Amino acid sequence: MAPEAPPHDPSPHPAAAPDRRPAGELESTILAALWAAGTPLTPGQVQGAIGAELARTTVTTILSRLYEKGAVDPTRAGRGFAYTPTEDEPGLTARRMHSELRKQEDRSTVLARFVSQLTDEDERLLRDLLDGETS
Repeated sequence: MAPEAPPHDPSPHPAAAPDRRPAGELESTILAALWAAGTPLTPGQVQGAIGAELARTTVTTILSRLYEKGAVDPTRAGRGFAYTPTEDEPGLTARRMHSELRKQEDRSTVLARFVSQLTDEDERLLRDLLDGETS
């Protein structure tokens, strides 16, 4: 008798391999290295700074994606480029929040749900910011 075939997985995206990083983790790691450096870094320097076993071409690809998203600026460095983050970490988080909000037609509901999930402390801070009481 032939062995049974495994059940078919109807999901359009198979589960990621166990050794794959979550989406965005490499971008975050590379941005953290750039912020820590405080100076433009080449892909090779980023590769050394993160200490990961990544090919330089992978680092270059991630930097290109970050450039397309407006998160880094390249400057000529010899025959290649060195990259600088365009914003600090809080600025980048704010940009991501704006990007997600722009994707929604019902912004009122999105904002209402966002505010309803804030901690009491964050809600007070947001109120102070909206009232111009915090700089």
